[in-house]
Amino acid sequence: MIRANKVKIMTRAAIFEKNEGRKALYITRFFQNDYILYGLLKSAVSMTLAFVLGTCMWVVYHAESLMTEKTIADLIHLGEQALFWYGVAMGSFLLISLIVCAVRYHSAQKRMKGYRGNLRKLLKMYQEEGAARERSI
Repeated sequence: MIRANKVKIMTRAAIFEKNEGRKALYITRFFQNDYILYGLLKSAVSMTLAFVLGTCMWVVYHAESLMTEKTIADLIHLGEQALFWYGVAMGSFLLISLIVCAVRYHSAQKRMKGYRGNLRKLLKMYQEEGAARERSI
């Protein structure tokens, strides 16, 4: 027999799985620290690649003046400045990534709590139906 409550709960669970559930299920597979460290690692790699690419583009654009007008001391000073700004950019980028990953993880945990509650309700309904069938037999 079809029960309206069970259908509503199943529908809510299916909608969650279809829409936002995939991402929440993926995120909550990890421990919190693992998810955040994975996000920080991805951010660090992408920031490093972007910085290297930007630096290479700047060097190519200014290649003539770097080779003709700059001394070795000037080039070392430019390298030190580049490393300083890389550190500043990396630090701020990682801080932002840390906050974003932590918020995403907590949000996914909160959404999964409701989803798991719906699944527990369904399990309880199925167990009650099974017990009722056994009593009737």
